[in-house]
This record gives sequence, C-alpha cells and structure tokens, in this order.
Amino acid sequence: FLKNKLISQIKKIFFPFYKSKEIKKIFKLLENGQEKNKKVAMFVGGCVRKHLLGEEVDDIDIATIFTPDEIKEKFKNSEVKVVDTGTKHGSVTLLINKSKFEITTLRKDVKTYGRHADIDFTEDWNIDSTRRDFTINSIYLDKKGNIFDPQLGLQDLKIGRVRFIGEPDKRIKEDYLRIIRFIRFSLQYNDLNFDNKTLEAIKLNLNGIKNLSKERILNELFKIFSLNNFDNIIKNENLKSIFLVIFPEFKFLERFNKIKSLENYKILKREIDLTLAILLIDDSNNYEYFSHKYKTSNDLKSKLIFFADNLKKYKSDKNYFKK
Repeated sequence: FLKNKLISQIKKIFFPFYKSKEIKKIFKLLENGQEKNKKVAMFVGGCVRKHLLGEEVDDIDIATIFTPDEIKEKFKNSEVKVVDTGTKHGSVTLLINKSKFEITTLRKDVKTYGRHADIDFTEDWNIDSTRRDFTINSIYLDKKGNIFDPQLGLQDLKIGRVRFIGEPDKRIKEDYLRIIRFIRFSLQYNDLNFDNKTLEAIKLNLNGIKNLSKERILNELFKIFSLNNFDNIIKNENLKSIFLVIFPEFKFLERFNKIKSLENYKILKREIDLTLAILLIDDSNNYEYFSHKYKTSNDLKSKLIFFADNLKKYKSDKNYFKK
C-alpha cells in the first residue's frame, strides 16, 4: 500500500494531469494560428483545486476564449470529437481516447434570473473570474502549470476558507444552488466559521431554492453525502439549520452522533442509500414523500423500502438480529 501511495505521489509531481498526451493534443489544436504567448485556454475549477492540494484529478474543465462554433471548427477533421452539452451557455464536451473534457467559453453575465442568466462571451479572463461562485473556484492553470489567480483564491484554498466572489447576495441571486454548494465546500474544507454577511445573504435567499430543478438539488446533495466529514454538519448550528430548512424531511440528523463509533471501527460503510435511510426513515411515510418530491431512482426507492420494512420487523421482533 505504501509503495503504491509513493508511486502515486511521484506521478503527481512529475506527470501532472496537464501533461497527458490527450491534453497536449487539445491545446495544440486550440493554439493553432494564434499568437505564440496568447492564453487561449486554461484549466479552472475542481481540477485545479485538486491538483494544488495533491489530490486525484478526475473531471477536467477547460476555459477558453473561443466560442462553441469556433471550438468545433478547431477540432474539425481531428481525432477529437465535439459533443454539444450546453452550447447555449458556451459549453461543449471534448472526447479523445476515452477521455472527456468540458470546455467553456469565457463569459460575462448581462442579466441574471436566480437560476438562468443572459450571457455574453468575452476574451477577458478577469471578467470571467468575477462571475464564478467562490474564490477557490476561480483559480486558473495554464498548460505549463502556471497559476492565474485574479480573485486570490489560492490563499483561501491554503487555509481552507470558502468565500464568495464579491457580494454574497449578488452571487447567490445569480444561482440559488450556490447556497447548497456553499454547504458542500464548507464541510469539505472544514470551514465552519463563516462571516455574518455571508450567513445573512444565505438566509435571505433560501426561498429561491424552490425555483431550482429537483435534479440539480439532488445531484448536489449526493455530493455532500459523499464527503468523509459530512457528519460535521451537526457541529455547526448555522450550517445545520440552513440544511434543515432546505431539507426539512431530514428529521434524524442527530442519529449520526450514535453511529460514529460504528464507523470508527469500519463496521458501517457509508453509502448514499444508507445515509438517506438514517436521515429519513421512521414509522411514517417520510421517506416515501422525499422519494416522490425529488423523483429518486427506482433502485434508490427500493433500497429505502428495504430499510423501512426491516426496521418494522426489528421493532416487532426482539430476536430479529439473532435470526
């Protein structure tokens, strides 16, 4: 195990993700016909955060000065396949040798509606950075590993601070999902001491979450559940109260206090279905209501039914576990 870990660390240092042959091909095609030192594309978001923290990089997002149509033209007659995934918002997906990259045109907001925005494309990296959610998500990395950090996100990343770019209220009104994302990143980086201005902006805009699609909310929720330290949410009253306003069905958050010892001894493996069962299931139809509200998959519904049925059996039969 230690040998594999050492090899993995060496690879990250000497062969970082941005030196892969697929990425080299993509950047070569993007830079074709451009001035030599012009920044036409850079990495941004989660892949940059993970790289800087020495974590495994999975999803790779690239920001570029080119529009979707220009991107398609750049990769025409090449081995890179371009798939329309969000051209209205300036995004397409690049496929090459089983690798996938999302590439998005630099943008500036013209008008926002809480979950949608009228956008214009831009070639200004600074302007693009101002419309992102948190400083730690506005760190750009070029193909040589050089950092461009207009919002000073690197210093926040180093100390694990989650900070909205500019005015929290404005950022949240651009997309109310950012409230749930704030919860996720605060837990992920163990930043549980946020300022009153951020807290007030979140509380004032909680009502806007009802306008979001249930699919987007559930997707973000599952990312929260996947965190190793999700349990820390019960340590912060503000974070916990916000979470429960968004998800009032989670009546049993305090149950996580009881299962800590089980997890410490690796008796209990955390899975999304088990986490939901812990939060939802009692003698009522609470879990059924949640499944209906968020249109959960049939597989997840059946697992929750399994837990609920067996809880009833356990309560009615003292010898349930012996059997």
